[in-house]
Amino acid sequence: MAQNGSGYGRDNEPIRRYRRRSRPSGAQSGIIILLSALVLVGVVVFIMSATGTGLFRDPTASTGKPGQTSGTKETVPGTGSDVQTTEPPVTTEPDSDPGAVKYRFVEKDSSESGDGLLVLIDKDHIYKFPKNVTLGNISDSINRKFCQLGTAHVWKLSDGTEKREELALRPEVISALNSMMEAYVAATGFDKAIITDAYRSFDFQQALSSKSSSAAGPGYSDYHSGATFYIEAYVDGGIYSLSSLSQAKSSWLKEHMAEYGFIERSPAAKKSVVGYAIPWQLRYVGVPHATYMKENNLCLEEYLNLLAEKHTYSGEHLSVTTPGGVYEIFCVTATDGGMIKLPVPENREYTVSGDNMNGFIVTVKVSDTQ
Repeated sequence: MAQNGSGYGRDNEPIRRYRRRSRPSGAQSGIIILLSALVLVGVVVFIMSATGTGLFRDPTASTGKPGQTSGTKETVPGTGSDVQTTEPPVTTEPDSDPGAVKYRFVEKDSSESGDGLLVLIDKDHIYKFPKNVTLGNISDSINRKFCQLGTAHVWKLSDGTEKREELALRPEVISALNSMMEAYVAATGFDKAIITDAYRSFDFQQALSSKSSSAAGPGYSDYHSGATFYIEAYVDGGIYSLSSLSQAKSSWLKEHMAEYGFIERSPAAKKSVVGYAIPWQLRYVGVPHATYMKENNLCLEEYLNLLAEKHTYSGEHLSVTTPGGVYEIFCVTATDGGMIKLPVPENREYTVSGDNMNGFIVTVKVSDTQ
């Protein structure tokens, strides 16, 4: 084919000119091989790291050390059984609040819900007189400098035999009563308050109810709790209501009793709820409970219902601040009877009381008041 020197051949197509390519030198070949090897190693390392295998695996993944959790057994509250979790291991952050309340579960017989300082005893909730209740004679431990004591319970049996029962309360109630009455005398100067009624046995209540239709039947009196008593004034050889005293002397107890763990068991304003009104019938429930009830104008029935409905273990715990500490309170209901798993703190002081409504009230001291 003829060429015209213009760079074009037949049909004006450009003429392609070819050069001979030189082969890469030995040094260049070595560099290429080295780079290829580095790329391959990088790919392998990336795959091993992404799949959690090999040299780059998290050393805590199979040891259960802090920083990761794996499929472990977990106790579900209220079921009494262990459930194996099926979720894959999940990396978690260490506990951000080491001071938080931590709970464990202990077995509790649901029949014990009828015992404790928070039991409800009324026409709908009978007291079953648990055998492990400790009572102390008030005469043996009351401080007579600050409080007087009335006569014992005396009644006659059907055969004419006379029976006598000393006034008694639970030891922790007597201790709180002594502290309260000492403060009362210091504030008012009146040292003639007198305890005229306290724990009532089944037999004594039966004797009372057989003589008076207004008396509760045996098993239905709040005095059975060993935490309830009646307080009056002993003046000039007679016994009178504290309400008959001056305002300063009569009002101090109502204003300050919650600070010592006491409430009015049957205030006049709550007659429609409690069913009766008995002024100066006091009941010990503990400082955090008495504090909340006073601040929110609740009687015992209303308070226990509030806990059962709105402050369960799995829900929001009730928080109460007192001069002695910050508390959280919740209710656990034993719906099926038998043994239940009761959550209690493993790193805090706590108390447990039955409510006599198939439930338990757990009270945890979270911290001292700042």
